[in-house]
Amino acid sequence: MNPQVRQGLIAAACSIVAVLLGWQIAEGKIFSFDVAGFVATAALALALGAILVRVFRLPADVVMLGAVVFGYIVGNRGFAQLTLSSSLPLLPAETALLVTGGWWVVASAFERRLPWDNDLLNRLVMLWLGAGTVRLFFDVRVNGFLAVRDFAMVYYALFFFIAQRMARKPGARRYMFGSLLLASTILLPCVELYSAFPRFFFSQLTVQGSPLIYYKGDLAFTFIAVGSFLVFFAAPGRHRYWAWPVATAMFVFVAAGDNRASLFGAVMVMLLLLVAGRWQYPAMQAGAVAVALAALVLLSVVFDNDWAGKKIQSAGDRVQSMVDFQGRKAYSSDENLSKGDNNRFRAVWWRSVVLETWHGNPVFGLGFGHDLAKNFVQEYSPDITEEFTTRSPHNVFLSVFGRMGAAGLAVWLGICALMLGGSWRSLRRGGEPLARGLWCGVWVILVSATFGVVLEGPMGAVPFWVMLGLAHAMTREKAQSPDAKVQRQPANLEAEPAGAL
Repeated sequence: MNPQVRQGLIAAACSIVAVLLGWQIAEGKIFSFDVAGFVATAALALALGAILVRVFRLPADVVMLGAVVFGYIVGNRGFAQLTLSSSLPLLPAETALLVTGGWWVVASAFERRLPWDNDLLNRLVMLWLGAGTVRLFFDVRVNGFLAVRDFAMVYYALFFFIAQRMARKPGARRYMFGSLLLASTILLPCVELYSAFPRFFFSQLTVQGSPLIYYKGDLAFTFIAVGSFLVFFAAPGRHRYWAWPVATAMFVFVAAGDNRASLFGAVMVMLLLLVAGRWQYPAMQAGAVAVALAALVLLSVVFDNDWAGKKIQSAGDRVQSMVDFQGRKAYSSDENLSKGDNNRFRAVWWRSVVLETWHGNPVFGLGFGHDLAKNFVQEYSPDITEEFTTRSPHNVFLSVFGRMGAAGLAVWLGICALMLGGSWRSLRRGGEPLARGLWCGVWVILVSATFGVVLEGPMGAVPFWVMLGLAHAMTREKAQSPDAKVQRQPANLEAEPAGAL
């Protein structure tokens, strides 16, 4: 066909779609299930996808997964509620899983290779999926849709294999890392704007009457902490002079916030870095926190500044609350009045889940769809029975034990042990800098998940499994490279040049 004729036909088709799309937007039917509205929504999604594929020159599945990860980090709960139609509740994670997962299987068939790699972590993740599926088979007949909903914490692991396959191509790897880096970096100003102008986010920036951006506080701070590590390890050469201060500012923001899980996760990762001999990030953050505390003390003592005094008291209360596991202490600062109650809340719920599972089915668990909160609510506060809707006990390890018993917990602990081994090899043996940042981010999320509902939902689980797949693939590739086989021992760990995006 003549190129000019082809371009004319494409332009005409796009014009028709644009008119249809504009009409549907004006009529307010853009996300409804009527035929025209659904076609307009699908056309919008395809048009945006085509633009991104053209701009990045990458396959559509790679572009889609990067966009979904970006959306979950920046949009959080708001993005998680998006659907193609109000009558077709196909959420972003499930949509991405259908598209990218389908192509993952098809592409593996064309390449004549298994959809997974032949190593222990891949086998354990497969076992994790298999054990969860077997458990679901018995639970879905009893608990119906609730069982499938709880099973999401297992099937999100499919993103591990999808991201692992994408990481084999340098262009896709850079794009996925860039999506994570950009999302976690712009999250900080987005959180500040969200706090300053809530009316705009709740009444203007909406889809189907629901906010497009709606933050779950613990996840927002967790991904800002993740972004601090990504920025630090991704900065090459002279870019360190501006990137490292940005990473420090992000960490200080987390340290000054009221979310303890994200701060605890970042501190634990810094301890891992110190043990691995990588002292620069911990030293920079310790120095920044020391300077900030010194400035507060100066303002409070010398200038008698009331705000600085309250900040010092709040910081002290927050540190004490992190080791007050039973919530027995009383905190006087306004920001930490409820910390003791939060600790008691978790302690009572965790004990309730352990005891109920131990007496019910300690080997295979109570199953997906079982109400893990029922006994806890009766013990903690019977008055909130009808209002309490949270299904996960704010600890991913106890969620696994409650749903899948000791058998599932053993598999999950095995995955965590292999994660520790992979991150150690990357940090200690001179792994690729981008992989180091990803490993640090994975551990921040996992530690945060031991104190909140993180890996049970798509907002935390999808980025976690994607990051784990990328980090594992990059570390494995580095270990199998000819240079790594020749030189096993690391040289000066801190003298290595950082990688570039």
